[in-house]
This record gives sequence, structure tokens and C-alpha cells, in this order.
Amino acid sequence: MTLQATHINLTLGQKSILRDVSLTAQAGEVTAIVGPNGSGKSSLLKVLVGEQPASGEVLLNGQTLTSYRPWELASLRGVLPQATVLAFPFTVLEVVRLGLAAGPDANHPDLPFEALAQVDLDGYAGRFYQELSGGEQQRVQLARVLAQVWRPLREGRPCWLFLDEPVSSLDIAHQLTVMEITRRFAQNGGGVIAVMHDLNLTAMYADRVQIMHAGQSAGAGPVPEILTDSRLSQVYGCPLRTSVVPQNAGVFVLPQAARQTAPAPPAA
Repeated sequence: MTLQATHINLTLGQKSILRDVSLTAQAGEVTAIVGPNGSGKSSLLKVLVGEQPASGEVLLNGQTLTSYRPWELASLRGVLPQATVLAFPFTVLEVVRLGLAAGPDANHPDLPFEALAQVDLDGYAGRFYQELSGGEQQRVQLARVLAQVWRPLREGRPCWLFLDEPVSSLDIAHQLTVMEITRRFAQNGGGVIAVMHDLNLTAMYADRVQIMHAGQSAGAGPVPEILTDSRLSQVYGCPLRTSVVPQNAGVFVLPQAARQTAPAPPAA
């Protein structure tokens, strides 16, 4: 099963936002959409979930988005926007239950607590959402999305996560937590499409990558084929090199090491 978008064109006012963009994502994989600011990443994601009308065609598990009834779409895909503002003082549990109410597992009252535990917010259910830090709020929203599509496979069909910059406000430990969640969701048969800015995390967790530049696709395919020196330098407008340790560099931190080694105990 796939998500397939073909010949997507989007114009807002007099400005062309997306021009003849096609994208294919497979269930069982993490597909990252990367590119500089203003390249069309978030706009493309909005088209893929049906939030932004555009010309072209989007097929989810072989069907057009318009062929699904709203409750069917809600049971198949969860969407994490780039930012969410709540005007009323909801508790964390109430926010997560919004996803549960939209999904097919509303008869599992403990599921919101399990979703919160997954994003390292165990014990936060009774706290008010507005009292949390930006990173904590972002993880609450991810828990809401997970509650909506808790099972990566449903009746033999894959479910999908659409995530717009899911780690933008998070410290490095919670960035890894969130990316591990996406990896597990894909390994268990679901599909993940994530807009990403961090190329290191993209290289660590994505199976495929679509790189955007000025509203067009600048390449799509397996990570090693797309994240190359020449392509990245051209798209981002500055000289970039992959997998090279800087000469005479000061301290630098690679998140990859966090997955390979446990921290040493503090000195006595």
C-alpha cells in the first residue's frame, strides 16, 4: 500500500507554491520531506492530507482522498501540524482524548495514558496544556495523533502518520524518542511522512527522502542517493559535505552516538 501524489500544482493568489510535484511513500517506511525555508514542504504535506486543495491527484492506499468519508480518513491517518493553538484551558488528557474520539479506538479508555507514556509524559494527564513548555505541548499533540491511529495496521490496511516538523521544539533526547516512535510505527506496517529540517535525524531514521527547492522536487529516493554533497549544496545555497569530520574543529555533537552508546556514569 502506498500514498501517491502526482503532478501537484498549487497557486495561492498570484504566487506559485508547488509546481508539478510528485511523491510516492510506501507503508512500512519513513519518508522525509526536506528542503530550505519556503521550499514548499509544509504546503505539500497539507495537500497530501487534503487540507489544501490543489490540482493533481493524491491516492491513499489506492483511493482518492475525496472517495473516503471523513470518519474513514480519521481512522486511517493522523496529522500533526507544525503548530497548534488552544484558546481554552484543556487538560493534557482532554487534548489527547480529542484524537481518541476521532479514531476507531474510542472504547479503550486507557489508550490516552499509553500514548502519553510513549512520548515521555507519563503523569501529565491532569495538568493544563497551556502551563506546559513548548516542547511538552508538542509531545502532547503527538500523543493525540497516536491515540487516533494507535494501530499501524487496521483490517489489513496500513495507517499513516503525517508529521510537520515533529521535533522542532524538542531537546535531543526527546527528538530521538519521537523519531524512534516513527520508526516503530513504520516497522509495524504503518506509513510515516514527516517534514524535517534536521538532516542528521533524517539520515538516521528515514528510508526515503524527498528534497524540495523553490516549490519543486529536487530529487526523491533512498537517503544515500539523495543527500549528496552536490545536491545539498545546490538546494541549500551553501557548501555542504556529508559524513566528513571537520578539520581542527571544536566540540561537536552527533545524535547518532546516542543510539550506539550509553552515557558513562558521573565521576565520583
